[in-house]
Parts: sequence; C-alpha cells; structure tokens
Amino acid sequence: MENYNVMGNDHTNEFGTQEIAEAKVVSVLAYIPILFWLPLVTVKNNYGKFHANQGLNLLLFGFVMSIASAVIGAVLGWIPLVGGIICTLVDIVVAVAEIGLMIYGMVNTGNGKAKELPLIGGLLTLIK
Repeated sequence: MENYNVMGNDHTNEFGTQEIAEAKVVSVLAYIPILFWLPLVTVKNNYGKFHANQGLNLLLFGFVMSIASAVIGAVLGWIPLVGGIICTLVDIVVAVAEIGLMIYGMVNTGNGKAKELPLIGGLLTLIK
C-alpha cells in the first residue's frame, strides 16, 4: 500500500502494443460488473488480467456500497420524509459513482491504457 494513489496508477507501459491490441476490445467489457471474467477466458494475457481485476474491484465496490446503502436505509428510513430523502440521495450517489467508474475504465481501456480506477483500483489485486 506504500504506492497507493487515490487517482489510480497508470500501468500502460507494463504492456506491449501487441498485447494491448489483442485484449483491448474484450477488456472493455470487463467493466460491466458481471462480465469481469471475460478477458480471463478469452485473451489470457496480462493486459486482460489487469482489466479483469479492475472489473472485479468495481463489482466488489458495487456490492459493498449496496450493502452500505441498505444499512443506511434501514437506519434512517424510519424518519418521516427526511429519512426517505437521505436514502434516495445515498442511492443516487452510489449509482452515479458506480456508473462513473465503469465509464472511466471503459474509456481508458478503449484508448489502450491500463489505468487503475480512482479510489478503488489499487486496493485489491485478486487476479494475478
């Protein structure tokens, strides 16, 4: 964690142009949360593994944030009007964050980059 960068590190120079070209299209799909595994099955190179890991991080982030949102809803939802407004705002912020990270990852991958997702991309490396 000593090299953790909140905005995400750029690992593009770790991959060759041929490797990027072979995996770019399929790697874009890894950012659709349930399809993170697709580059692992189809291209089997390190560029694909990198983006599969980022997609898995995004899936886990969405799962954790959904649980947190549900807990906030359970705690604050009983407050008339204000609780409902707060719960709705939390749900909107979570959805916008997930969609924003998904688009960020897809655009960078489509451009042949290997950038970690901001905030969450450098936290876990489950796929090596």
